[in-house]
Amino acid sequence: MKSEISEALIEKYLNKQCNAEEVKLVEAWYDAMGNSLSAEEFDQIRKNSLLKARMLYNIKRRSGLSLHNGSEGAPFKKVHRKNRSTGVWAAAAAIVLIAFIWLLLGGQLDKIFKTDPVVLVKNESKTILKHHLPDGSVIWLAPHSSLQYSGTFQQGVREVTMRGDVFFEVAKDPNKPFLINSGSLLTKVLGTSFRIRSAGDAEEEVSVVTGMVAVSRVDENISVAEKMQGSREVLLVADQKVHFNKHKAHLVKTKETSRSSVKMWKKRSMSFEDKPLKDIAHLLDSTFNVQIDFQDKKLESYTLTADFNQLNLISIMEIISQSLNLQYEISGDRIRLIKK
Repeated sequence: MKSEISEALIEKYLNKQCNAEEVKLVEAWYDAMGNSLSAEEFDQIRKNSLLKARMLYNIKRRSGLSLHNGSEGAPFKKVHRKNRSTGVWAAAAAIVLIAFIWLLLGGQLDKIFKTDPVVLVKNESKTILKHHLPDGSVIWLAPHSSLQYSGTFQQGVREVTMRGDVFFEVAKDPNKPFLINSGSLLTKVLGTSFRIRSAGDAEEEVSVVTGMVAVSRVDENISVAEKMQGSREVLLVADQKVHFNKHKAHLVKTKETSRSSVKMWKKRSMSFEDKPLKDIAHLLDSTFNVQIDFQDKKLESYTLTADFNQLNLISIMEIISQSLNLQYEISGDRIRLIKK
């Protein structure tokens, strides 16, 4: 603020404790500024919100000024109108509104107007991409899949948008439900593991490995609060799935079959000691319902000693690849091991 006047005197003015001479001094100080504030002064008014807003209200009510979004050097300007009383009341109403907002929200405005960065994760490789969310949840994106979310999950709901084939291990947080928009379906969960496949706009599928989820059709016209109320939801538990065909426009709930490829996401424990990679691949095929082959027949004779404790197939493939200096490519339920 201008150095010619103290904040103590301004506060007296606001509290109507000034004598006549002090009132003239404060109002003369305002007039001496040319009825405008610099950008720095305006910023200080913003930081000392309520006190300064009340001051501006009192002064502007006297002088008949109106708030104006002009140049940075002069955010407040006089407005000359033919009907002066209308201008005075409009200015007073605007300042009262500003003061009320600051009083009601206090220091929360910085949080409200601060926008979280949007994170976009794309898997353009031929392997599964593992990604950690800010809440501790883990997602696994199949090739050509993507996920988008707000960078910090600061609001009351953790909400993401996905396309393709994504497996979720959601961290439990009863106070922040997890919502996944996959195009035509909305999946709601508190903490569980499940897979969502969104094959373009025609078909979508949600398969649950552990826990329980609620699946409903996406309605762009409902709010987040209405989404959480869960009308017309299909509840799924472990080993259940729901299929949605956009053309038929309804959800079909079924049980997972023993041959379902979602088995690759179930966690298993197994140990190998100096075991040929060909034998390991056969065991993984039958355990996780996949088909593993080799780019080069020589790879079948590679041996491995390892102890896998409660890992899904993708985690096991990562360890095998790193241990034997290999890499893998995945397409649906087919996996190919390749020499680097």
